[in-house]
Amino acid sequence: MRKRQGLGAASALMGLFALALLLPTGPAAAMSGWYSPNPDPDNCENSDGALNDAAFVMVTVPRAGARVESGFQVTGCSRTFEGTVNWKLTGTDGSELASGHTQGGGSDGPGTFDFTVTFSTDAQQLGHLEVYEEDVSGGEGNPPGRTVLPLVLKPGAE
Repeated sequence: MRKRQGLGAASALMGLFALALLLPTGPAAAMSGWYSPNPDPDNCENSDGALNDAAFVMVTVPRAGARVESGFQVTGCSRTFEGTVNWKLTGTDGSELASGHTQGGGSDGPGTFDFTVTFSTDAQQLGHLEVYEEDVSGGEGNPPGRTVLPLVLKPGAE
């Protein structure tokens, strides 16, 4: 009899564990008004005016820690000098695997940007995607916008 009760208790415990996996807990639940696993794709929305005078670069896709293959898409919102958004992808050793630039929002307000990153690596590795505005002021004024995302780069050819 005891053995059966033990199995019942184990089954109940496993059921509670499975339920706990479904319930929001931890920092994500505590910050539910701030964090969402599916962020609002319109991060350029500016009805409150918070982005009026700011220089910034925000990346919405991919998320930090994403596993990506050559040809992955990057999207975001920016407000930079002349709307220019620069980017570079570096490998674990700091070597540049890809780079380029695109257009986003400029002096007239925030705007969206998107680009595709093609790269080649022989082994899976942790890399960094840096999306940024060049500092054309020579260090005067506010620092330029910059976002750096750690990404897992999957092997493959361009």
